[in-house]
Amino acid sequence: MNNKRKECYTGIFNKIDCIEDRISEIKEQLVNLKKGFLEGPAENNGATEVDAEKALLEIISETTIGTLLESDSQGDG
Repeated sequence: MNNKRKECYTGIFNKIDCIEDRISEIKEQLVNLKKGFLEGPAENNGATEVDAEKALLEIISETTIGTLLESDSQGDG
């Protein structure tokens, strides 16, 4: 394999590693956010407000993952 091809693959693998790290960070943040919503003082919140917060959490999760999947790759081309 020539040197230029090795550099290309190395760059791609490095970008994949960065994406995986970022996905892990986002996943951890979402878990913490969800835990905060679920463990919060539910007795002070009406059922409608709790449902709204859960729906918001789902939207944030879907939007974040969708944005990562739709982002343009930056490689040779």
